[in-house]
Amino acid sequence: MRLFWFIFLLVSPSLIAQINWGEYSQSFPQGALDKPETVALILTIPKTNNSFWVTQENSPHFLSLEKDSSFRKIRASNVVARTTFDDSKAHFFLHGVNKNNVQEFEFRVMEYPSQQLLVSWQNIAQLTDEALIKSSALPQMAYLGGYKTSLGNALIVDVRKKGAKKIAATSIVAWETIRPAATGIFTSENLDVFLQKLQYPWARPTSKHIVNYSLDNLQLPANNAHLIFTLNAEIYTKNQVQYQLMHNDRIVRPWRDNEYDNSFIWLKDFSSGRYKIQIRYAVQPQHVTEYAFEVAPHWYQTWWFKTVIAGIGMVVVGLGVFIYLLIRQRRRTQQEMAHKQKLQLELKALYAQLNPHFIFNALSSIQGLINHQNLKGANDYLADFAQLLRETLTQSSQEETSLFQELQTMETYLKLEQLRFGFRYSMEVDTQLDVYATSLPSLLWQPLVENAIKHGISVLQGKGVISVLFQQKGEALCLIIRDNGQGFDTKIPTTGFGLKLTKERIALLNQLNHAQPISLTIETPADLGTQVTLTFNHWFV
Repeated sequence: MRLFWFIFLLVSPSLIAQINWGEYSQSFPQGALDKPETVALILTIPKTNNSFWVTQENSPHFLSLEKDSSFRKIRASNVVARTTFDDSKAHFFLHGVNKNNVQEFEFRVMEYPSQQLLVSWQNIAQLTDEALIKSSALPQMAYLGGYKTSLGNALIVDVRKKGAKKIAATSIVAWETIRPAATGIFTSENLDVFLQKLQYPWARPTSKHIVNYSLDNLQLPANNAHLIFTLNAEIYTKNQVQYQLMHNDRIVRPWRDNEYDNSFIWLKDFSSGRYKIQIRYAVQPQHVTEYAFEVAPHWYQTWWFKTVIAGIGMVVVGLGVFIYLLIRQRRRTQQEMAHKQKLQLELKALYAQLNPHFIFNALSSIQGLINHQNLKGANDYLADFAQLLRETLTQSSQEETSLFQELQTMETYLKLEQLRFGFRYSMEVDTQLDVYATSLPSLLWQPLVENAIKHGISVLQGKGVISVLFQQKGEALCLIIRDNGQGFDTKIPTTGFGLKLTKERIALLNQLNHAQPISLTIETPADLGTQVTLTFNHWFV
C-alpha cells in the first residue's frame, strides 16, 4: 500500500492452535520476520476476506489517518493496515517478544473514528503455544488476542515499551461494506470468449468477439441458453457466493450457494419471461444486489400467436357447439312435430267421434217431430239441420275458425233445438271482441250447449232459458253458458259421451299449445241452474 503503510500477505500451513494459522492471512511490515528479535505486529484475518481486496483494499479511515499529523507523529512509519469484511475477529501477534522480554511491552486497542478504548494500555498476558509455533514455523511470540467492531468502523492496535512515548508498532484493520457487482455479462452469443478467458485469463479477445451488454433493461433472444455474470471479487470457493432466481415474480431457485468455485454465476436453459437475480456474498448476506433481465418468447409463445390459436379454438368450439345445438334443435323440432301430428290426429279422431254423436242426436230430434205429427216442424228442422251439417263439415277440416263463424253455427244449432224443445235463448258478445280477428277451436262449445239443453232445460219446454256470453277478461277469452235447469252435483262423475270427448279434446289442445291453456269449469249455484265456463287463457297475447 502507498504512503507509510507496507502490507504483505504470508500464508503458512495450518495446525490446531490458538488460531488455525493456515486459515488466516497474515499482514506485517516488510522484513519484519527476517530477524527473530525484530519487534513487529502481525495482523491475521480469515482468508475468505482475501477475495474482496481486489474491490475494497483501502478504507476511507486509512486516508483520514494518513492526513492526521498527530497520529503519524508518535508512530513508526511501518504501520500495517488491512480491510476485512466478515464478522470474524482479527487476531494480533507481536513478533520479537517472548517470555524473556514480554514484561517490557504493553498494548492497547482503540476503535476508530469514535476513538473509544476497547483495551487501555495493559501488560501482555499470553504467548503463542507450541501448536501455533509449529503451524506458523515462527518463534515464540506474544499473543494480544482477537477483536472486532461493526461495519464502517476500524480498530487500531498499538504496542510500545513501558514508559516510552513513542509507539513501536501499529496495526489497523477496518471492517468495510462489500456488495456484489457484475463486472461483465456473457451470453450464448459470446460464450466462446468467456470460455477462452476462463482457460487463459491473460488472453485478450479480438474486437470482433467483444459484445457489450447493458445491465439496465437487459433483453435476451428466445434462443439464448446461457447467461453469465462475472463478479467484482476473486472467489475461490462456491460457498462464498449465494444467489436467488425469480421468474415472473415467482421464486424458481431459493437462496443457495453458487454452483462454481469461481468469480461468476452461470445461468442456463431459460424459458421466456421476466427474471430477477439477487446476489450476495456470504461474508455480508445483508447486502444484496439485484439485476433484472427478460428473455423474449419463441414465435409460438408470443401473444399474437396465442391469440390466433385461441381465436381458431374458439371458432372451432363455437362451430362444434352450433352444430350440436342445431342437430339437437332439429331432433327436438322433429320430435315436437311428430308429437303435434300425433295430437292433431287424436283431435281429428275425437272430432270424428263428435260428428256421429251430433248427427245421431239431430236425427233423433227429427224422428221425435215426425212421431208427434209435426211435419212442418220436421221439415224446418231438416232444412236447418242441412245448413248446420254443411257448416260443421266445412269447419271439421280446420283447427280453428273465426268467432263470427262459430256464432253463426251456434245460432243455427240453438234454433234447431228450439224447434224441438221450445226454450228461449240469448247470445251476447263483448263489444271489445273483434269477431272476425278472434278465432276458436272449432265446435268446442257444441257438447256443452247440447248438455245444457238436454240435461238442463229440456223438461222446462217454454220456460227454459239458455244464455251464451263471449267476454274478454284481460288477456283471456271466456265463453259462459248458463241454463235455468235444476242443476246437478258437480262432484259426481258424469257418464255423458260429449262432455268426456270435450275434456279429452281440451287436454290435447293444451299439450299442443302450453302457452295458451284452455280450462273448463262447471258450477251449479243455488237456484241458478248450471253455469259452464270455457276460459282461453293468454288468448290475446
